[in-house]
Amino acid sequence: MKKLLFLIPVLLLMFACGQEEPVAEPVETTETEPVEEIEVVEGPLTSVTARHILVCYDGCAVDQTFGRTQEEALALIEDISSKIQSEELDFVQAAVDYSDCPSSADGGMLGEFGRGAMVPAFEEASFALPVGGMSGVVETPFGYHLILREN
Repeated sequence: MKKLLFLIPVLLLMFACGQEEPVAEPVETTETEPVEEIEVVEGPLTSVTARHILVCYDGCAVDQTFGRTQEEALALIEDISSKIQSEELDFVQAAVDYSDCPSSADGGMLGEFGRGAMVPAFEEASFALPVGGMSGVVETPFGYHLILREN
């Protein structure tokens, strides 16, 4: 039995030595252009900076008279959105001209805000937008919004 145990490694060694070693094939190399560094953000997004346009209507959560019905407000915000998308109107100028929010004086700038700072529909839309992206019409108790994410 001991002889058999000794023979197995010897036979394996003889078998392995009889095989030719594989020859490595040369690998072609090509020059590549440098890769731009990108910033990787780890973890969930905790804050955004955004602008908005708010069109209110009589009876919304803003304690003021606007002289327009909910249907008229919706039609107005959809018209504004259409003009911004077709580049007939700039978002910032539209905020100055049409928004019922006091932020209109600053082109609708709301600044940076974190989660929980805005009503849920507004927050959800803001955090879902890519940087530079504009939302569709977002309805909140305050009226109808268009949101532009700044960062």
